[in-house]
Amino acid sequence: MPRHLAAALISALAVTTSLLALPSPQVHADVTIIGDDDRNAFVGSGSLLLPPQISAYGRETAAECPGCVWRSVIQCEMTSAGACRGPARLCGVDGYWLRIYVTRPDGVEIDLGAACFGPGGPVSRESVEGVIRDRIVARVPDLKPWRQPAGRALPHVPVIFGVSEEEVPVTEAFEILGLSISLTARPRWIWDFGTESVATLSPGRRWPEPTITHTYRQAGDAVVRVTAVWEATYEVGGVGPLDVAQDVVQRDATTVRVGQGRAVLVR
Repeated sequence: MPRHLAAALISALAVTTSLLALPSPQVHADVTIIGDDDRNAFVGSGSLLLPPQISAYGRETAAECPGCVWRSVIQCEMTSAGACRGPARLCGVDGYWLRIYVTRPDGVEIDLGAACFGPGGPVSRESVEGVIRDRIVARVPDLKPWRQPAGRALPHVPVIFGVSEEEVPVTEAFEILGLSISLTARPRWIWDFGTESVATLSPGRRWPEPTITHTYRQAGDAVVRVTAVWEATYEVGGVGPLDVAQDVVQRDATTVRVGQGRAVLVR
């Protein structure tokens, strides 16, 4: 092989090898938060939940701004702790002291202040609410619809319905990525009887004080569907209550067999 072709081939292989060795970009669970190595920062869009080192105004602004674009500048890395001063020295070995800037939909950029963040950078409201929904799912009991009478129903005689849940809200306090969360989830129920639907805040009570009833007009099998909707709010370090964007929904069904009443001769 001629010398100039061999040199060109070696050069091409060197370029290819260097491209394959480049570090992959930082990956986060929330696609709206990305690492920006060129600017030594994190950038993204949507609402953020910021730590208590940020002022109450800054945390409220970031939490209620779904249309915002934000950026964060690394002012101090603990890998070079000698350059860190004051509160920045408390960020931990893997932490960053970041200054957060938010650009509102009107184009105005606001400096929200600086605080300690973990290696993944700022925490999005969307990612936290995903964890909250998972915790609600783990806490709420099964629907387990019931009815009275439990056996065959009769036309023109009210049937009493309910579920095994209670109207007591689910509450929990926990931490997510260093953020203190106080959660409250409240249920409501929607009954679909085929011919009508009923929305209620009561899980239903048994006789003699029923709260959910339905009267069938003719014999046959009737499917009754019930949906529980858990609407949740939460507070983060005194900010809130914030609404969880997506409700937790449970569904179940039961079949009622409606038979004809028969006259009984009594002597």
